[in-house]
Amino acid sequence: MTPVDRAEVLTYVRERIAEHLNVDIADVPEDAPVYALPEIDSLKAMRAVTEVEKHFGVTAPVGQIIVTRTVGEVADVLCATIEESRA
Repeated sequence: MTPVDRAEVLTYVRERIAEHLNVDIADVPEDAPVYALPEIDSLKAMRAVTEVEKHFGVTAPVGQIIVTRTVGEVADVLCATIEESRA
């Protein structure tokens, strides 16, 4: 089984968040606190996560997503969810 490509998931997460915020992907770095991003709110964040879930065919535990602090942590939760779905 091929391991999840974290870089691919992270890039996709960053792209979706940037799209919902109408900013450049460079404005959504991996180590950025999610709720410190410009114009972010919980609805925009969850819409972006939902798009990533649909793209990868998984549903991440909402409780784990909510407690993430950074964009990279969101990607990590999604990577773990993808790995579990492949097991």
